[in-house]
Amino acid sequence: MAEHKRALVLGGGGVAGIAWELGVLHGLTAAGIDLGAADLVVGTSAGSVVGAALRFGQADAAYQAQIAEGTPPAQYREPTAFSGEAFLNALAAAGAQGGGEQAARARIGELALGAATQLSEEQWVAQISALVPAARWPERPLAVTTVDAGTGEFRVFGADDGVSLQRAVAASCAVPTVWPPVEMDGNRYMDGGIRSGTNADVAEGYDAVLVLSCGLEAPSSPFGPSLPQALEKLGRHSRVVLIEADAAALQAFGSNMLLQSTRRPSAEAGRRQAEQRLADVRELWDS
Repeated sequence: MAEHKRALVLGGGGVAGIAWELGVLHGLTAAGIDLGAADLVVGTSAGSVVGAALRFGQADAAYQAQIAEGTPPAQYREPTAFSGEAFLNALAAAGAQGGGEQAARARIGELALGAATQLSEEQWVAQISALVPAARWPERPLAVTTVDAGTGEFRVFGADDGVSLQRAVAASCAVPTVWPPVEMDGNRYMDGGIRSGTNADVAEGYDAVLVLSCGLEAPSSPFGPSLPQALEKLGRHSRVVLIEADAAALQAFGSNMLLQSTRRPSAEAGRRQAEQRLADVRELWDS
């Protein structure tokens, strides 16, 4: 029998997205679906944090931390002044200038490199490192997506690239103008979500692909392949199940997905969605 290769794609979505994805994973694994057996885990931004937790067997503990009562982790400094509307307007302006996808991403990178952020690069890396189980990479494949802030080049980091997992995840989570780009291999990298909220096309070639997306994506994007485009391409040769944040989850996310107050409601919304999609995921993963 031919090998059945499975990939799990975890998209970006800030603090709320981390919690929602952990809730989805908790609901699925509690029902006996072994997502840790994925042949590839692709993590973008929030998804890279969740992917690392899964690969090190700590996803359930991370989920429990999301729903725990009490004071959130002290190491995270909230960007309370973050404006989602202003950020989207900056993206729209950069994308409207033409020149191709990489040039559009480079314009966002220019903004990121020039921004005065509330944390230094090393403070940001330390903050994210507290969420990542180890500096070393897991034994099973984990792909962490980033964008070179200087050139706009899309870069996927893995175990063979000679960088620490914690720095790669910090780079993937470095929302432009909010958190500083992170230096690796002589270049500075920012949020992989600038190219795509999920970068689901990285899973091309796998037989079964489960995609978790923290929000609707437009049919096309000036920065890279949108989720609808990636799904259309994946669907030619792969079986794909998409779990997309529903109305209840989006309400839990609120207007600022970077706030700690979103954690518990988002995690619970994710768990509820997992229960609703159990049959679809089980058929995909176990057949």
